[in-house]
Amino acid sequence: MTEGLCLRIYLTESSRIDGKPATEAILSLCKNAGLRGVSVLRGIEGLGEHGIRSTSFLDLSADLPILVEAIDTTDKINQALEQMKSHLGQCMVATWPVALMRYGENDGND
Repeated sequence: MTEGLCLRIYLTESSRIDGKPATEAILSLCKNAGLRGVSVLRGIEGLGEHGIRSTSFLDLSADLPILVEAIDTTDKINQALEQMKSHLGQCMVATWPVALMRYGENDGND
C-alpha cells in the first residue's frame, strides 16, 4: 500500500481555462504533469456559488456540475497542483489522503 492524494477540481460545463473548455484544459494539464488515473464526471444536479444546477426537464440547464478527479502519489499530486495553480483561476480544489493499492497477479498489492 502506498500513501497518496485524491485531487478533485469542481467546475461547470461552461467553465473555460486558457480559452478552452475547462475539462479539456485540465486533462491536458494533468497529462503534462504526469498524473495517471484522472476521470471527468458529469453531475446530474448540484448547488454552488450560482445556485442550483439540474438536469430536470423543467430546468434545461446547459451548465451542469463537472468533477475532475485524479488519484496519485502525494508528491505527484502536489507537483501537479503547483504546475496547474496559475491556470485554475477561481476553481474550487480539494485534496485528501488515500491509500493506493493495485490488485494483480502477484501478492495482491503494490
